[in-house]
Amino acid sequence: MNESRGAILERIRSGRLGAPVQSRLDPPTLIPTKDSSSLHDRFVQEAEAVGAIVHRSDRRDLTVETVLRILGDAGVKRLISWEPNDLPISELMKAVVDDGVQLVDPPTPANAETLSREWTAMATADAGLTGAVGGLADTGTIVLRSGPGRPRLTWLLPPLHVVVLHSSFVHPTLSAFMGECGELVRCSSHVAFVTGPSRTADIEQTLTIGVHGPKEVHILLVDHDCKSIEESEAAQAATVSDEPGDQMSKHDLVQ
Repeated sequence: MNESRGAILERIRSGRLGAPVQSRLDPPTLIPTKDSSSLHDRFVQEAEAVGAIVHRSDRRDLTVETVLRILGDAGVKRLISWEPNDLPISELMKAVVDDGVQLVDPPTPANAETLSREWTAMATADAGLTGAVGGLADTGTIVLRSGPGRPRLTWLLPPLHVVVLHSSFVHPTLSAFMGECGELVRCSSHVAFVTGPSRTADIEQTLTIGVHGPKEVHILLVDHDCKSIEESEAAQAATVSDEPGDQMSKHDLVQ
């Protein structure tokens, strides 16, 4: 036993006396600034690296057309959506309904039995459609703020999440986002930072996509006039004081 122990220790000592291990870390990549023309390219690059599918649009009609194509290609029949005024393009929901997609209304907390039935119906939705309050270029992350008209289950429950993000909402880093939008975050009951589709790994390191969230995420990065965005920001700012950040309940899932 002592001889075996000595042999093992000798091999360890021999290994430690070898040449030092050279660092293989890549040099850090500089993050474009807020006003940099490459900021959006970096966001797209990072979002695609984590599995999101990014579409870019510079026209309102092209954005609507792209959303309809995504839903059509996925065979979406039932959809959960944010309210029209909380989407960057307010007419988007009407276009989806006109295309034959059925909207699933978020449950309203009335009583336990009704709420359970409505949650069951909501679980049948094929996709969720949302806007976003921000994007982080260094990680390809989208920032989602729940509240009235913006149900959290919209991006948590369906297997497909379609998010429309205006290019002016993209920030270089989380620190930059918090510097500009920190008050909005602090006054919200729930803010989610979503980076690509849902990923789950077990102890054997087997990666599974789409277990605890959407299996597929499409980001429409739009760079055109969206008056509804300004209206939505104003409405959110006006309701910040009405949404306490320190009170949570089971009903927050539908807000």
